[in-house]
Amino acid sequence: MTKRVLFGGLFHETHTFLSQRTALADFEAMALHRGADAITRNRGNGSPSAGFIGVAETAGWDIVPTIQMAAMPGGIVEDTAIALFRRHFFPVLEAEAGRLDGIFLVLHGAMVGETSNHPEADILADIRSELVARKLDTPVVCVLDLHANIPRKLIDNSSVAVAYRENPHRDAHDAAVRAARILGELMDRPGVAQVHLPTRYVLPPTGVGSADDPMRAVLAAARAIEATDPEIININVMAGYSYADVPDCGFSLSASTRGESGRAMAHLQTLAGVLEQHVAKGYPRDAALEEVLAAIDRLPPGKGPVLLVEPADNIGGGTPGDATDLLGPLLATGRRGIVAALADPQAVAQCATAGLGATVSLLIGGKTDAHHGAPIHFTGRVANLTDGGFELELKTSHLASMLGTHAEMGPCAVIENDQATILLSSRKMPPMDLGQLHSQGIRPEDATYVVVKAAVSHRDAYGPIARASFNVDSAGLCTSNLPRLPYRKLKGKILALP
Repeated sequence: MTKRVLFGGLFHETHTFLSQRTALADFEAMALHRGADAITRNRGNGSPSAGFIGVAETAGWDIVPTIQMAAMPGGIVEDTAIALFRRHFFPVLEAEAGRLDGIFLVLHGAMVGETSNHPEADILADIRSELVARKLDTPVVCVLDLHANIPRKLIDNSSVAVAYRENPHRDAHDAAVRAARILGELMDRPGVAQVHLPTRYVLPPTGVGSADDPMRAVLAAARAIEATDPEIININVMAGYSYADVPDCGFSLSASTRGESGRAMAHLQTLAGVLEQHVAKGYPRDAALEEVLAAIDRLPPGKGPVLLVEPADNIGGGTPGDATDLLGPLLATGRRGIVAALADPQAVAQCATAGLGATVSLLIGGKTDAHHGAPIHFTGRVANLTDGGFELELKTSHLASMLGTHAEMGPCAVIENDQATILLSSRKMPPMDLGQLHSQGIRPEDATYVVVKAAVSHRDAYGPIARASFNVDSAGLCTSNLPRLPYRKLKGKILALP
């Protein structure tokens, strides 16, 4: 008999310290697909939704679509956006519940709403309530970002949660494939339990790359447990998202098993011990620009640009992408061969008015809030004007995990002078794919310095072209120095080591 699977998606990484809210318009700008569009607009696009759809269609399942929503990381999500998801999802669930064999959700795990610390967990709890009320034991599987902050409520109300295992998230599509296959197994053979183990550690994004410890060590130990214990279905190593001021913020572990829950919990405690052994490496220090430039000047000759990574304005972490606290001082040194990108729709409009080839004198960046520097003066030539659309060169990149293989930056302008080439975009875009710059006529490979507004997610794209890379300390709300931030809801958590 053909399996019927309910499908929906609600994806957002929420930075609670930003003053700007994430509105329904932000989802409309990135992904808001109702009904059948949730399938047709995601089929084959490299996203987690595409991973599920591919498994389902290959298996011949009847997909019952509801709504799929995603927005760029940003501030607290307005309740109206969450309410829209609910208005499209739950009526379909209520109408179809008795005929469903499974439910699959693409979530993030670090969404925060105006009136809820964990709206995704609330949704799962309401799904479970509906099923229990009807005396149904329909399996509910969700795929999650590695940066999820996991409350017990999420684990208790899902059958299996499956998280990405790579940071950068080159495996988001594959994680959804794995989750969908697990759902297929559960529909044929139920009987899996989940256990959850939070930790006291809140690690900055710069400290949770999967190629570095502590993540590397804990992930390797988790894979070894899965390989040796046949009862374990899946183990999640959740790095957490440190810029969500919620009680469950931070590093956590979970496992699904067909065996005894106590044995699975013992495995998680073993992994927590591995974390303890390596956790100091999860709190890296970003260096001052002067220190970094001195280190660059000592480098031997080599090919490729030096990356000046600016974690404090990590667009993939939610910040506005217009910080100037690194770019301004760098330009003031008089150094040349600089490539950078800023989200600044006002400056784009000024360039468009001036026209291609015109010389413009602009104040760029630093316009969103008081946390990311002040606007800086830049005089240069308008070298390019485009609509800002581009195809990803890395089809399985971290960026594809967010929006598929096509990206839209809105109207863009490239300005240049004898010091720098700067991409100005109308919408912020995480620097996770070289297609962002190549599509605008910029070759970062030929630069001397490239300013990268990221923490870890840029590595797959920019690592292969770079001569060296340095994390630079600057002003911004994605700082690696977590004690700078005004947390109110964390109790008993460690934000830094002595």
